[in-house]
Amino acid sequence: MSRRSIAGRLTLLLQSVAGAAILAFAVASLWLTARTLRSEEVRLLGETAHRVAAAVDDELNEAGGLEKAARDGLAGETSAEFRIDIFDQSGRLVASTRHDGSPPLALPLPTPGRVDRHGGRVRVAALTGTGARVVASISERIHGTTMRALTGAIIATALPLLVFTVLMSRRLARGTLQPLTRMAQRARDVSVESGVRSLGEPSGIEEVDRLQESINRLLEGLDDHLQAQRRFTADASHELLTPLTVISGELELALASPSLPPGLAPGIHKAADQVRAMRDLVEALLFIRRVAASTPAKGHEFEPVNLTDLATRAVQSARDERPDRAADISVDAPDEVMVSGHETLLASAVRNLVDNAIKFTSPGKRVGITLRSNDGSAFVIVDDAGEGIAAGDRERVFDPFYRGGEARTRDPGFGLGLPIIRQVARTHGGEVTVADSPAGGARFTMTLPTWQPN
Repeated sequence: MSRRSIAGRLTLLLQSVAGAAILAFAVASLWLTARTLRSEEVRLLGETAHRVAAAVDDELNEAGGLEKAARDGLAGETSAEFRIDIFDQSGRLVASTRHDGSPPLALPLPTPGRVDRHGGRVRVAALTGTGARVVASISERIHGTTMRALTGAIIATALPLLVFTVLMSRRLARGTLQPLTRMAQRARDVSVESGVRSLGEPSGIEEVDRLQESINRLLEGLDDHLQAQRRFTADASHELLTPLTVISGELELALASPSLPPGLAPGIHKAADQVRAMRDLVEALLFIRRVAASTPAKGHEFEPVNLTDLATRAVQSARDERPDRAADISVDAPDEVMVSGHETLLASAVRNLVDNAIKFTSPGKRVGITLRSNDGSAFVIVDDAGEGIAAGDRERVFDPFYRGGEARTRDPGFGLGLPIIRQVARTHGGEVTVADSPAGGARFTMTLPTWQPN
């Protein structure tokens, strides 16, 4: 389904309304002008016909002959648009101006006192006292020419007005929705780590402010809930860590005791392993809590860190722990890839990425670590040759305690490694993503802002 912005819809609505208004104005103007022109033409034709008829009557009283009286009556008529024809009682033409070179007036002649349109002309007739008929007429082409000129003038005026309306409607729509745009930008910055409780100051637009207040209340409730959850996790972890440490120590002492009955040793070993696993879980939860509290917004000062050094140390540590896998791990990195951050946190993230790749790659297959920097971003790319991660699980693997099918069978952990990596990356203004690897497994890419000396 195609997506259309509110600004686009509002702009289209404003343009449609403005276009319809301009079109209605143009049509109404043309109609009213045509009606006014026609009415004025008829009025002037009638006045002209009656004036000439009166002049002919005056000339008849003096000269006595209709033809001479008609010619004398027309002597003062010099209009280039109006044509005047005078007919005797039998309908014979006795005099005419015919300024426009038009053919003789078409029959039948118009009835006096009525407007007649015949032969492409508008005609009005008047009678003299002797029964002669004076017909004043004008070509309809003149009216058409006038209307075409007027139409052109209206179009020439309407087009710039329409363009201006289109531009102003876009500006008006964007200006009206600017508070929503700012809210959207602010909302994109909201995350679990940011602790944002407000989308900014009121805009002064009632509907937008009501929406913003509702979202602010939602953010406040969400932030309160997250803070309470974090406090509970931290408090519970602290409370659990001490007794687990004591239990682990006691079990280690029991295993080291020479008086321990041989039959109890396997059970105590299992108990010690479980206690260590629980302690690792608690420490991982505490670590996530510490990472969440280590954001620059909360006063933590970052320092320049060379990711190449961290990757080299992580790979060397992995080779030391798994000598049988040493040849499987390769590093491709320049001497320096500098970022600004917390070295301990970043070292943990890089080490987790390397360990995760080794864990899901069978012996003899390659694990590649690549470091690059470009356009203000540094990239730590780790490729494994495992079974890969299904597209539907690529976001879920970053959820705490989530373990996919292969992880459940091959990894005895708790599903906190990848969430810790993402938490560290986001704490540093970066991100971690997963995709298919050219090696056949998964490719994890951690992106971080590069260090800027200023």
